[in-house]
Amino acid sequence: MKNRLLEKTFRVLELAAAAEEPVSLKQLGEMSGIPPSTLSRIAADLVEAGYLVRSGPRRFEPALGLILLGQNAIFNSPLSRLANPLIRSRAEALGVNGALAGMENGQLVYLYRSDLYGPDQLNGMPCRVPPGCSYIALAILTMESGAEAGAEQFLQQESCRLTCEEAHHLAASVAEHGYLHRVEVDGCWNICLPIEYRHRFYGVSLYGRKGQGGNPDRLLFEAALLTSRIRNALS
Repeated sequence: MKNRLLEKTFRVLELAAAAEEPVSLKQLGEMSGIPPSTLSRIAADLVEAGYLVRSGPRRFEPALGLILLGQNAIFNSPLSRLANPLIRSRAEALGVNGALAGMENGQLVYLYRSDLYGPDQLNGMPCRVPPGCSYIALAILTMESGAEAGAEQFLQQESCRLTCEEAHHLAASVAEHGYLHRVEVDGCWNICLPIEYRHRFYGVSLYGRKGQGGNPDRLLFEAALLTSRIRNALS
């Protein structure tokens, strides 16, 4: 980025948004390498603009302005506006769950997830899924880097639950057939297909518990049909 001050400002926003607790200027400086005087001015400007709020002496956390910025971005994204209604409609008709996500800076970013506020999210907050726990992440990494490299990158992710053999098998399925289909020991299943939008890869997923959605072949057909409809809507 040519504008160094703007780059530093975005870095402060990213760090504050990613912190689970209010973050101090000292912590921001250690993580960003920004000089204290510059960091203090940036933080003060972001508070004035409504993107950060002070939380105790020299500590900051995201303000509603920053949260609103993210909400508006998701709501007005052409990809979300076109794909989310299609995923929701098909998932509801099948009695299963559906999701759409991409990856940025090594983190999974959900644009839609039908069980976002389901029983597993008792605190009512959006889910945060480590990439190593997501088959969407495996599909995206495979499309970006190829089957071998994608599987290896996935295995290095935090909380990866797959064995080396399993990861490489699923990545090979994405590369060769354009989808992955995984059934867990407890019967939970996940079908994921990658899509490309604006030169970036995303993953569309249908998933559920044992017995949900009926015949696996039908579910695979429905997932492929859904992905085709999304691609047509985006073209």
